[in-house]
Amino acid sequence: MNPLATWRSTAAVVLGTLLIAGMAIGPAAAQGQAWPTKPIRLVAPFPPGSSIDLIARLLAQPMADALGQPIVVENKVGAGGNVGVDSVVKSPPDGYTIGIGARGPLAINPFLVDGMSYDPVKDVAPIAVFGSSAIVLWVRAENPAKTLQEFVAQAKAQPGKFNYASDGIGTTNHLGGEALKSAAKIDLVHVPYKGTAEAMTALLQGDVQIFPGGLPPLVGLYKAGKIRPLATAMTTREPQLPDVPTTGEAGIVGAEMYAWFAMFAPAGTPAEIIAKIRAALKSALDKPEVRDTLVSRGITPQLSTPQEMAKLVLDERAKWGPVIQATKAMKTN
Repeated sequence: MNPLATWRSTAAVVLGTLLIAGMAIGPAAAQGQAWPTKPIRLVAPFPPGSSIDLIARLLAQPMADALGQPIVVENKVGAGGNVGVDSVVKSPPDGYTIGIGARGPLAINPFLVDGMSYDPVKDVAPIAVFGSSAIVLWVRAENPAKTLQEFVAQAKAQPGKFNYASDGIGTTNHLGGEALKSAAKIDLVHVPYKGTAEAMTALLQGDVQIFPGGLPPLVGLYKAGKIRPLATAMTTREPQLPDVPTTGEAGIVGAEMYAWFAMFAPAGTPAEIIAKIRAALKSALDKPEVRDTLVSRGITPQLSTPQEMAKLVLDERAKWGPVIQATKAMKTN
């Protein structure tokens, strides 16, 4: 499934004013000289070992080759990705600081966090959505539940006794857990961690019973037989897990959730620089070794326009804002 296919028909008419304000207005100095002339900082707002960190390090070298300048990956972690995105949007809009983000910090965290230091619509210049991946409902190998229905039965028998892990407040797996709770009508307790590594440690230790996590950073544990997928929260099966049913096939309708990955810059970054960064991203994604690595990690490569990314952000806010506001337990300060 390619989530971008549903955006293209209307993207051109959405957010024209935003894109003009966010990309066309830039410092005269940046517009008046060749770009780039020095190394570029690529911020990954999640910890080492997370999906976004792995993607950033995979893309950095081929993009650097295309641009003719080094790209240095920097992890700036905290607040569900907000710390890293904030460091990007507060940087000079000259193209020398860009970031990779996801649904939480780029779309919906203002619904979750009071006193946000940036506005993900006004302060972010979209570059492109470049990949998506399934959310998988993982349990540790020792869990007696072999199917999602068996897990749901366990949870219903012990309401409020089962925990689910996330990478933090507002992350895709947080929303995935809430979607599962609602669709299956079960009472799970959310336990946020500081990244996938901590969440998986908690799952393996039995501190939580289920983790709605992405496939990319967990392939090794899966192949080692330490964790087991109960279902993928997609409308079609994940090609890397062809024998694993979707949540719908498992009888749980309405729990669908996928992760998406996007590149962005500070608002005010000149349009010609945005175009050069996107072209370098396309060059990286066109390399067979990059595409093959992404696919092997459960990520479907794709490339949106800035306009399509801007529309996706608005669509996600319209979809998840009411859900979050209705689920007061998701709110944090």
